[in-house]
Amino acid sequence: MMVTSRTQNNSANKIIKLILLVILLSSCAKDKATPIIIGSQQSLSSKIDAGELLINISKNEDYIFTFEREILRIPLQDISKIEAELDRWRTKIIFRDGSELIVPTKGTELDYIVEKIKLNPSGYNPLAALVDVWLPTYGRIKVTVKGKNSSIGTITHLCQENAIRQSVPILGLYPDHDNLVDLTYTDMEGKERGSTQIHIRTAAISLADFPKWKKVKALPEKMEPGMNLINYPGMSEADVSLPYMLDSEGELRWLLLLKSSPDLQKISTSIGLKRTKKGTFIAGDQAQARVVEIDMFGNLKRQWDLQKLGYGFHHEITESNNGNFLITVTKTGARLRNGEPRINDHIIELNPESGTLVTEWDLAHQLDTSRYIKPDGITPPIFSQTPNNWAHNNAVGEIGNDLLATLRYQGIVSFNHSGSLRWIISPHKLWKSQYHALLLNPIAEDGTPVTDPAVINGDAQIDGFDWPWGPHTPVAIANDRLLVFDNGYDRNWISNSIPSRTNYSRIVEYKIDVANKTVQQLWSYGKERGAKGFSLAVSGVQYLKQTGNVLFCPGMGVSTSLGTGGRIMEINPKTKEILFELEIAANSGFAFHRVTRMPLYPENY
Repeated sequence: MMVTSRTQNNSANKIIKLILLVILLSSCAKDKATPIIIGSQQSLSSKIDAGELLINISKNEDYIFTFEREILRIPLQDISKIEAELDRWRTKIIFRDGSELIVPTKGTELDYIVEKIKLNPSGYNPLAALVDVWLPTYGRIKVTVKGKNSSIGTITHLCQENAIRQSVPILGLYPDHDNLVDLTYTDMEGKERGSTQIHIRTAAISLADFPKWKKVKALPEKMEPGMNLINYPGMSEADVSLPYMLDSEGELRWLLLLKSSPDLQKISTSIGLKRTKKGTFIAGDQAQARVVEIDMFGNLKRQWDLQKLGYGFHHEITESNNGNFLITVTKTGARLRNGEPRINDHIIELNPESGTLVTEWDLAHQLDTSRYIKPDGITPPIFSQTPNNWAHNNAVGEIGNDLLATLRYQGIVSFNHSGSLRWIISPHKLWKSQYHALLLNPIAEDGTPVTDPAVINGDAQIDGFDWPWGPHTPVAIANDRLLVFDNGYDRNWISNSIPSRTNYSRIVEYKIDVANKTVQQLWSYGKERGAKGFSLAVSGVQYLKQTGNVLFCPGMGVSTSLGTGGRIMEINPKTKEILFELEIAANSGFAFHRVTRMPLYPENY
């Protein structure tokens, strides 16, 4: 019995040990399997987090997951089921432990990503829209607005946003048109993944006193790409500004109806909108003595009160190289020696982040306020120099490390940040002796120094040289070269209002030699156009960096086939060939203050 009992106990112990061994082995198997599944999930999740799309899955000894940039191998035993939903650009992975993972996958149609289309989301830009999209994974959207007449009118832009859900800006819609817009889904670097097309129907634009225009000529293959931003002031500089853009075919593609904006309904932007480095627009508001920043939809982003700083706005604002604003202003308390107020003769530098004044330059401390031409009785008083408006500073910019300014009645000047004058481009007549060392001496286009006192003083001109008269829009294209719009205001001291007078404006390029105190005229264009290119005031020029072409844009009182207004001309400065020409007529005769060629979309949109 004792032996039997021991035998039974030994057998029982063996069975228990065997059971324990099976349990242990089973537990170890589970412990080994779990990390494998977790590792597989983590590998797939890392690709999802990186924003990569799954391209396909194949099966061999393992599952082979081919992503856009990498291939992953997943053990067959880790996955119990794979469900592809290519119409929704996703694949469901069900692991052996019952857990699930949705993997963004290259699919078929992309129509489903469009959630909402909102035309004119701000209420101020009827040719713009926002499209809400929900993407399969991180990526970008390339917008293509199809040209109405040809591919020349097609606008394409790769947006910067890369979130899964985003609002895509659609700019450049045609009015009164069923616009076709392609939305191309790309990876972070812009590589295309798929696309869908939407329709956006716009209404006709019907505005009272809106300008008329006509394309005269366009050679797109030779032109600088981009839109023409036309800063139309309304019926006058006191009216609400109405900026708009025309493409190279003369089609309206963008405008801001700011009368609808509670913040901007009385804005008078003078020279108009200037694009900032971050892609917004800045403008000075003459009506309310402020500077405003707005986006492409016309939403007010920020504003700065100049009146609180003691200034009124006059004409120009420029974003300087250091990011501050350079602004031409009238100082509220500025007075002449006789106590009378003086206007349009201060420049300030404003820090936009703090809203504080950095520097003030008083041109009366730098130039001669007594250099004055008495009214001739012929020139309309609005254009005549007065003791109060002795300078009429209408533009400010930078040339190298110095400032650059045009003054209707004094010429073109440059000064450093301390306020010391560097040079003056102006007829030498009437300048006092203390300024003679700053006056640049003229050199003709052929390199010959001009020695005729009549030309030097501005009483006469020669084929290869003339001074700028009533200039606007100085544009530095190098540290020693600048373009300027020579309005031809009372050229050679003769009133433009004399009936027999032959008036013209020019675009002119000058080369400056500070060491030798000379200014050479390199080339000009405009005299050959006569009244068809003459603007007594306002107007602008632009250097087009991509092609080296230039824009010449007389904006007021110009004779056109449609009436009185302005003209936009793109010129090859080497050949003088006109590559683009567009006429604009307005009931007021004031077509624009300035025109700027630019991409419709800012780079960072």
